[in-house]
Amino acid sequence: MHHNKATAALILAAAAMICTFAGAEPQPVRRTELLKTNLPEMDGKEMQVWMGELSPGAATGKHVHPTPRFVYVVEGAVVLELEGKAPQTFRTGQAFVEMPGERHILRNASTTEPAKALGFQYANKNQPLQTDVP
Repeated sequence: MHHNKATAALILAAAAMICTFAGAEPQPVRRTELLKTNLPEMDGKEMQVWMGELSPGAATGKHVHPTPRFVYVVEGAVVLELEGKAPQTFRTGQAFVEMPGERHILRNASTTEPAKALGFQYANKNQPLQTDVP
C-alpha cells in the first residue's frame, strides 16, 4: 500500500512538471538559423541567414551589430528605434538595414499579432552577430 502511494505521488509530481513546461510562455524574441555558409571570396567570413520572430508587444534589448544586418519583413510590422532618430515602422514586404555600431531596439509594432523578419548578415567566422549595450 505504501508503495502505491509513493508511486502515485511520483506520477502527480511528474504530471505537474509537464503541465508547468507545457504552459510556459514562448520566448518573446526568437531567432532560427536557416543558413550559415563560408564566403570563399571573402576569406575568413561567413554569411548567416535567419528568421526572427517577435511575439506580440515583444522587443529586443538595445544592441549593436559588428557588420550590416539586412532585414526583410515577412509578416506583421516592426519598429526600428535607432538611438537619436525617430522610430521607423516597416511592414510586410519592406526591407531595411541596421548599420554597424548603430545602437537600436527592434520591436513588434503590434500588441496582438506576431511579426516575422528574414535577416541576412555576414561576419567573421564565429563572431557574435550582435552585442547588447546599455
